[in-house]
Amino acid sequence: MQDTVRILVPIAVAHVFVLVATIIVIKRLLLSDSLNAVNRLKQVEAEVRRKEETVRRDIEEHEKDFARKKLAAEEELQRHREEQEKELTRTRDQITAEARKEAEKIIEQARRNEDKFRRQIAQDMEEKAVEYAGQVCQLVFSERINAELNRHFVDELLAALDELDAGSITVDTANAEFASSHPLAPDQRERLEKLLADKFGAQIKVKESVREALLAGLVFKLGSLEIDGSLLNRCREAVAEVKKTARV
Repeated sequence: MQDTVRILVPIAVAHVFVLVATIIVIKRLLLSDSLNAVNRLKQVEAEVRRKEETVRRDIEEHEKDFARKKLAAEEELQRHREEQEKELTRTRDQITAEARKEAEKIIEQARRNEDKFRRQIAQDMEEKAVEYAGQVCQLVFSERINAELNRHFVDELLAALDELDAGSITVDTANAEFASSHPLAPDQRERLEKLLADKFGAQIKVKESVREALLAGLVFKLGSLEIDGSLLNRCREAVAEVKKTARV
């Protein structure tokens, strides 16, 4: 019995030792795995934190970049607005200036037209005054007086033509026109033809047209040369002289 006990005790001790050793090994293995898992977890956590930090920095950098770009865009937009406002102001000022110039031009043109109309009206009134004066003369003077007056004006014109220095005057005899208020007397026609031949070398047979509106006297053209010795023209000159005197 004692022998059996002595045999079993070492075996039990050996089993206990193996069990303890196994437990210690298992514990160490489990502890090592746990430590490794913890370390891996810590590494993963650290990596996650690093990535989070990187993402956070990227986000902050993107936000800063976005803020800079937004500010730059707002400044550019403001600059464009200011430039557009300046351009609009310049355009408005230019249009206003052009409109003002156009208005001034129109006003000036209206003034010139007004002056032109006034001069035209004054001229028309003068012509009417001369016309009315001629009508008055025709009504007041008898036919005999008108005939004598006509002879006097024609003789006066012929006398002035006789005194004319025609050396530097060139006439176009192909375009000759004669008009008188009354038919020319034969001696007056002959004298006129002789004067034209002597003064201008123009061999012309005078054939006048009668224009009673001339009142008295003679008008003739030789090309660009025109001589008006009519009473109507004398009235026009008198009106112009009266106007000069009135202005003074």
